[in-house]
Amino acid sequence: MMKVKKTPLIMVGLLLLCLLVFYLSLTNGAVMVERKTIYQALFHFDKNNQSQQIIRNLRLPRILASFLVGSCFAVSGALMQGITRNPLAESGLLGINSGAAFGLALCFILFPKASTSSTLLFSFGSALLVTLIIFLITNISSSSFSAVQLVLAGVAISSLFSAISQAMALFFNLQQDLAFWYIGGVANVTWQQFWQVLPIFIFGSLASLFLGNQINCLVLGDETAISLGKNPVLIRGIAVVLTVLLAGIAVALVGPISFVGLMVPHTIRHFTDENYRLILPFSIVLGGLLVMLADFCARLLNPPFETPFGILISLIGVPFLLYKVRSSDE
Repeated sequence: MMKVKKTPLIMVGLLLLCLLVFYLSLTNGAVMVERKTIYQALFHFDKNNQSQQIIRNLRLPRILASFLVGSCFAVSGALMQGITRNPLAESGLLGINSGAAFGLALCFILFPKASTSSTLLFSFGSALLVTLIIFLITNISSSSFSAVQLVLAGVAISSLFSAISQAMALFFNLQQDLAFWYIGGVANVTWQQFWQVLPIFIFGSLASLFLGNQINCLVLGDETAISLGKNPVLIRGIAVVLTVLLAGIAVALVGPISFVGLMVPHTIRHFTDENYRLILPFSIVLGGLLVMLADFCARLLNPPFETPFGILISLIGVPFLLYKVRSSDE
């Protein structure tokens, strides 16, 4: 009960941290910008002013895209952990990220000058195909749903599609085009890309929030969910589509970033327990904050050169995963 009472204060604190990181990300970087310039760039934009152009056309879209991407990965991870009842599940471990990456590589091969809409469509379609293959394999091998089999199938299919993507990149000489994208970065995100994915993000996030109570029933087990009048197959199907949708657009923007969907829900459970009506909205905010902070720190490591934030998240995520695996065995 104390945890529930404290959650509004924690949410307010996270939102304030988001605003702080947002402000620091606007002012700091390869070029330092004054507060007056930021205000003018936001409300009285002068396209002939170089400093205002940096704020308006470079930093602002990448900061907003960082928040969006972090939220997408965190919510998709929370959904996967809920429907599989596996605390180590996330979109990357279940093949969705590699599926979206395969779709993007295929798009680069077939349509070298493809628009953002085309890359998003290929990423989402490929991620959905990989997810359907994983669930099909799981259902064929067992008459009942098995979280362990789902994760094992996801890891196997993920490795397969990652290998295919790398082979395609080598054969069609796409290494340079895909290199920065594969390790994760938002430096090249444009306003056009951001506005195209924003409606999808809003729809997926709102739909996930409405699904929170249904996920709570699944966590109790399929038999309990059925006794409460719920349809586990339908709930799981909707959650998978939303997971693929959110993870697909995030991968299309910045690459197959792992560990965000694993770390964020775990951290949130320390003050919300297994209540997905709280885990999902907190995942939106904390996931966005994590990636915004990672991108901000990555920009300060070696200016004016770009350091993809995916490297920093992996440096945190790998020890975190090893710790959770060890603690679950004890």
